[in-house]
Parts: sequence; structure tokens; C-alpha cells
Amino acid sequence: MNGTQLDGSPCRPTSYQSLPFEIVCEIISYISSQSTLHAASLVSHRYNAAANPALYRHPKLTSSTIDSFIRSVAPTVFPPPKKNLNSSEYHLADLVLTLDLSLLLYNETLRTSIARLLTHCRNITSLTGSQKSFNGVALRALRHSTKLTYLNLTPCQDSCDLQDFFHALAHLPHLTTLNFPPGGMFSSSSRQSARSAQTFAPAIPIITSTFVYPRLLQTLSVCGCIIDSTILASGSPPTTITSFSASHLPFVRMAALRQYINMLAPQLTKLSVLHPIPCLPHNFLDKILLSCPNLLRLTASVDFMTAHIFDEENCVAEHPIERIDLDCSGGMGSEFKISSDDISIALMEGRLKRLRVVRASKRLGWARRSEEKKRVEDLAELLIMDRSGFGEEDEEGEEGSQEEDEMKSEYVMVEKEDVSVDLAGTDNDEDELSGKLAGVWIF
Repeated sequence: MNGTQLDGSPCRPTSYQSLPFEIVCEIISYISSQSTLHAASLVSHRYNAAANPALYRHPKLTSSTIDSFIRSVAPTVFPPPKKNLNSSEYHLADLVLTLDLSLLLYNETLRTSIARLLTHCRNITSLTGSQKSFNGVALRALRHSTKLTYLNLTPCQDSCDLQDFFHALAHLPHLTTLNFPPGGMFSSSSRQSARSAQTFAPAIPIITSTFVYPRLLQTLSVCGCIIDSTILASGSPPTTITSFSASHLPFVRMAALRQYINMLAPQLTKLSVLHPIPCLPHNFLDKILLSCPNLLRLTASVDFMTAHIFDEENCVAEHPIERIDLDCSGGMGSEFKISSDDISIALMEGRLKRLRVVRASKRLGWARRSEEKKRVEDLAELLIMDRSGFGEEDEEGEEGSQEEDEMKSEYVMVEKEDVSVDLAGTDNDEDELSGKLAGVWIF
């Protein structure tokens, strides 16, 4: 642009090429579109240097873009060495921080492509596995990602050897979130010995199928064909674990899972127990609020609990739980196990004082009939109102009222005519909406 200086002399015309590099980087930081970042990287060498970190930091990979991405960051089978370890030189693979492979479709070379990516991209801190082919060489290549803090193999549908998985975990000391693969199983020889041991021996089998806990682990989700000794003989879980999830466990027995949850109970703030876990009885979770005194969020299938979970002997008034998510397998009789009235009674009797969000599966039938929908609306009204005096003979002192007011201010309270009963809610709005508003949500 043209102009005049203070002394009246004309200013030199400027262009985008004369902008300071720091300004260029600041402009690039506001761009989120991958195509726009790619276009910016083609403007000049300066813009390429500014755009590349943002372009490769969180790539959006699909089956149509994975090949070109691999050619860019992994042109050879093994990563080329740097000319000088102390220089600022970097390869494009060094810029990649997250890899989400969940959108990739199966092809014959996908397994080797994933292994090649993991071999080159050694700075990644977050990895979500693919639906297919995340086994064999791809699973073993995990050992190169030593900086991982988040590992989610929940999307993996193919079977993978848990021995390879445990071996890779030993090289990931910085993990804070770990989700087991649903298709994880032991090799044929180990699986056969595990099956015979659990069938004929009354004691928990001792098999060399344990793993080493990452010392910084905070969130753990187990599933797949693991056996009792996998979780019990792996040593005491670290005290950093505050969130635990269990689902799709065909071989784990009730006693083993109960013992493991009791080991974690004092430190748990989030717990999820979802079907199918065939060895669990219908009332497995009835005393969970007593076992976990610091639990803030419970996600569970009603298949493993009854309405007695909210009884006075199983639910104390000072429990800090704030959110309950009720899933349902749809099995015979499961929809009648817990109703909205069971929670409403516990609220009116002074228990669950901090509960503000309840999510329920459509399979429970809470919104199926008009009279039941009215009960759900009554529950929603109880969840958004001040319940500091419910169930108590004497009024609380000023200190107790102040504490309750501080707790209540953490939530967005809605008006009576806007009671939060979302009959069309989905899992996508789970954290965005129900995590902020008090009320009942049907998913």
C-alpha cells in the first residue's frame, strides 16, 4: 500500500511478501482448513516455512489422501538421518503431532502403510487406530512412538495379538490415556491354555500375559479377550488413574473385575461398565456409589444394576456424583430395571445432592409414553433446582448454604419452561450440551 511518512516523503509500497515472518505465522495460525493451508504453503518459501507446521501438525487423513501424505512424510521405508543432530533441520514427519486413522478404509497395503507412518512420525503425541489392518507390523511399529500420551485403539475391528500390544506398551512411558483394542486376543497357544485354565481350575489362572502400566496413566479402557490374570497379575495400578472403562469382556469373571474396580475405587472420578460382559450379574453395580466415594460420573448398562443402587443404604447424601449415563442392551426386562422415578425419589429424599445431569438410552422407554415423559420432565425440574434442604429435618447453616451455592454455580441453570429434556439428543452433543446444562437427556 502507498502513503506518506511524517516528513512528507512517500512510503515504499509494501506487499504480503515484506511482512515480518512472525506476522505471517500469526496469520497462518488462524487457518484451520487443510486445503487453505496447502495453498498458503505454495505461495513462497517463507509462507511454506510458516504453513508447514500447521499443515502437518493435525492431518485429516482419509483413504483418498493417505497415499499422498505418506509420499510426503515417509518417502523411504526408514527415516533418513539428520545431517546434524544439533541443527534446526527437520523432516516433514517430525511436524506430525496427531494421527487419526479411524477414517481409513481397508486395502491390501494399509497395514504396511501404517507401519511406515509410525516408523517416521516419532513425535506424535496422539494416535487413533484404524478400523482394519491395525495388527501385525502396524501394531509392532507402535514402539517407535515413544512420545505418545493418547492411544485409542477402540475403532480397531480386526483381531490383534495382545502379546504384541503389551510389548509395544512397554515403550510408551508417557501415556495418559489408553484404550484397549476390542479385537485384542492372545495367540492360539496362549488362548488355549487360558481357556482350559479358566474352565477347569477354580482359581484365577496365572499366565504370562501381563503388561506394564505407564506410570502417568490417567484414563484406562479395557476390552477384548483379556483374561483375569491380565488385569490382576499386572501389579497394582498407578494412583494416577482416575477414569476406568470396561466393556466387551467375554472371558473376565465377576470376581476379578470387582477386585480390580475395588483397587481403583478410592481414586476413581469416572467409571464406565457397558455390555456385553456376560459374567456380570444383574446387580453388580448396586453398591458402586459406596465403593467409589469420589465418583463424579457413572456410565453403565442397566443390565448390571437395579433400582436399589439409589437406596439409602447404597447411596449417601454427601456423594459428589454429578452425572449418570444409563445405557441399555435392549434385552428382555432390562427396560424395567430403572425408571426416572427411582432417581427422583433419591433426589427428594436428600440423596444425590450434586447430581445435575442424567442421560438415558431410548431403549429404557423413558419418553415412549406421555405419562412417562411427564415423569422425566419432573426429574429434569428436580435436577435444575436447589436441593440443599431436601431430606433434612434441620435447616443448614450459612456455611452449608454457601457451599451449595458455589456448587450450583458450576452449572448453567435453565428456566422452568425450558427444562432440558432433549428427546433427539445424540452422542455427538454429549459433551457440548449435556456437559454444560442440567437436566435429562435421551440418546
